[in-house]
Amino acid sequence: MMAGSGRAALCQSRMALMAPALRGFRSDFKNPYLHDPTPMSQEERDMQTAKPVWDRVFDHKKYMQHEGALKLTTGIAFLDVEPFPRMKLMKLYYLALQEINELPDEYSYKYYSRELTRFRMKVVDETPSIRAIEEKIAHGLVEELIVAAHNEVKLLRIMKKWRPWEMYVHDNDQAKEELLNMASFRTDNPFDVVHENYDAQRYDRKPRTKSN
Repeated sequence: MMAGSGRAALCQSRMALMAPALRGFRSDFKNPYLHDPTPMSQEERDMQTAKPVWDRVFDHKKYMQHEGALKLTTGIAFLDVEPFPRMKLMKLYYLALQEINELPDEYSYKYYSRELTRFRMKVVDETPSIRAIEEKIAHGLVEELIVAAHNEVKLLRIMKKWRPWEMYVHDNDQAKEELLNMASFRTDNPFDVVHENYDAQRYDRKPRTKSN
């Protein structure tokens, strides 16, 4: 009996060493699917409706609701059905707008991306039906829209780090001079050849006369 109990205790101690340590969940973190991070009264919600959707406080309770049944499958490998697509889409669009507003004004991508994000936010805000959202945006399934919004947020954060607008912002005179140099080879040309210059075109050429 003593040998059997000792062998059992040894097996238990070995299993305890081999078992992975359980990772505890953050006790101070509240799941947004169960707890509203931005609780508002009905009066405050009515005041928010007078503002554009991109200027409002994010309303978890509103975007947790949707009309119609969810699809059984997306039909795309490794892409699961999202149970709360409106909430996740709007959260990603709010994050994208925060990143977009930090881009410099001279970078034209800022305005294109901002207008596209605002249009999609307005569609998701005004349309509770998931099928109708997919038809109005016309960019695939709502799960594909979520993946695209994820990628947009990641791209904007990479752009803030790499600062691509510094490569395209030039002085107008400097840009014109570079284009002329590329077109006419006026500088550093090893061949003594006169190339056409478009700076001074002839406007004093006499019109041709009809010969008899």
